[in-house]
Amino acid sequence: MTAHRQIETWAAEKRISTSAFRALSQWLTAPEFADFVSDIQRLIKTEDTDELEDAFRTHIEFGTGGIRGEMGPGPNRINLRTIGEAAQGLARYILKSGIENAREMGVVIAHDTRNNSGLFARETASVIAGHGIVARLFDGPRATPHLSFALRQTGAVAGVVISASHNPPADNGFKAYWTDGGQVVPPHDKNIIAEVNTINKTRLDKIDYEIGVARGLIQTLDAKLDAQYIEKLAAVALSDARDIRIVYTALHGVGATSIVPALQKLGYDQLHLVEAQNIPDGNFPTVAGGIANPEAPGAFALAIETAQQIQAHIVLGSDPDADRLGCALPHPQKGWHARPAELALTGNQIGAILCHYLLHALKNQNALPTKGIVCKTIVTTDLISLIAAHFGMTPVDNLLVGFKYIADVIDNLSGDQTFVFGTEESHGYLAGDFTRDKDAAIAAVLLAECAAQLKRQNRTVRDYLDEIYRAFGYFCEMQKSTHRAGTRGNEEIAQIMNGLRQNPPRAIGGHAVVEVIDHQTRTARHLQTGNTRTIEGVAGNVLAFTFTERGHTRVTARPSGTEPKIKYYVSATSADRADLARQALNQTRENVDHLAAEIIHGMLHAAEHALL
Repeated sequence: MTAHRQIETWAAEKRISTSAFRALSQWLTAPEFADFVSDIQRLIKTEDTDELEDAFRTHIEFGTGGIRGEMGPGPNRINLRTIGEAAQGLARYILKSGIENAREMGVVIAHDTRNNSGLFARETASVIAGHGIVARLFDGPRATPHLSFALRQTGAVAGVVISASHNPPADNGFKAYWTDGGQVVPPHDKNIIAEVNTINKTRLDKIDYEIGVARGLIQTLDAKLDAQYIEKLAAVALSDARDIRIVYTALHGVGATSIVPALQKLGYDQLHLVEAQNIPDGNFPTVAGGIANPEAPGAFALAIETAQQIQAHIVLGSDPDADRLGCALPHPQKGWHARPAELALTGNQIGAILCHYLLHALKNQNALPTKGIVCKTIVTTDLISLIAAHFGMTPVDNLLVGFKYIADVIDNLSGDQTFVFGTEESHGYLAGDFTRDKDAAIAAVLLAECAAQLKRQNRTVRDYLDEIYRAFGYFCEMQKSTHRAGTRGNEEIAQIMNGLRQNPPRAIGGHAVVEVIDHQTRTARHLQTGNTRTIEGVAGNVLAFTFTERGHTRVTARPSGTEPKIKYYVSATSADRADLARQALNQTRENVDHLAAEIIHGMLHAAEHALL
């Protein structure tokens, strides 16, 4: 039976949808998809109808950072065609934007160390150049925030990063940036995808890469940008404290191009690299499960071994595109001989430490701006807002998930406002505005310096975090994700969100819900009084359930914008519970941790109930 006859039979038997059948037919027969035919035929031969359905039933869409997903054939996968379509959509939008000299301003393109990232970057350049727009590429892998810096430094009209951040090795992606150096936000993202959607049945307008180089439409970026970027990173430093032993792991990514030279320039002569993980490799072979994610404590296993050997004061690690930074610290009693989960800090904890250290240092130097802005996303700890307010800064804490919304705040500040710090719970941090994306190198400079400064005072970073908790209240944050892959998974995610929205639970984990906040309708409803209020911020498919009048103790549900899962974020704190606030820190920590565990368990149960 021919491949086409087989998919016809499966469509008649309802084993694949009509939309999947139509897309498969196109990809099997149209000349522009010829390179994918053998891979599709292999899936048909093995009767992998689940994969065929998921890969061909729909077209991959822009999420919080562009398109990202598993590599393979099909319109719902990352491949040369979908990367090319994303590039063509961006190019067409640029030409329709009305920006003067957009072709000459050009598009800056960067890529990380993932499998096929270099290939996809070249394809992007060929498509951009095919529209008469100059494409400028780095001469090798670079950090995502370096792309943002280069875009702003060169005055480019837009930028592209080929990366899937911390996703598994099978994934890759395309992130688009606009003139301000931040990832595209509404309406740009929707307008780009609208352009992409018109391309599905047409050819890609591209130029052969070497011809593009010969014509000057494809160029290599000036190497001076590297030195300029490192200079800016080093200038973030606020102290001359450097006497500290650091272990750093790049997790096979690009951190050696940003974090390492920045720390070396600042004079950290006790910087120890995890050499096995300093080798660029998109399979991430030395990382448990191939998950090169600093949010996962297990990713630090090799770095912790090195820390044990040299008795390091701190371990730092970045994800493959070096925009997220993780940290591990010795245990107060066990030193480095403890489980990674006992040694690693959460993204919220690192954010609180960085925020407090930065503001405290600026205050001591009489350098705090009079109208300083500190930003965080809605699922990031409220401890950031309390710290910011304490130092006289204005917290902007109603932002949707995605650092692009922090960049958008920076781009729209009034003339007398100054951006000071931004953070998101998923290990993203930014100080200053010379780049407009989270930057692991900036975070590494500040965190290493904080640890070194504390060492001068015979204190540790853990001591510092406890001091913050004593001053503002202890916060415990937990996150659980439920994977819902495939067509059925997408339906279940929608069903869960609709169920929680239409019939919100009045109690979760045995704790009464005070208020339901729906960011999609931008309304909040008090369950006891029935009163409603309007909330600020951009609308998004996010629900929050609070358990106190102050609202710091809450659980938030949102579908991931980049992965097939739904995420639940719990924040529990003594800051809005007088009975807990009066206790000693150790007792408070135990009680609040227990409260958070009860809430997350109850939330998972409520979500499952929403499927019934």
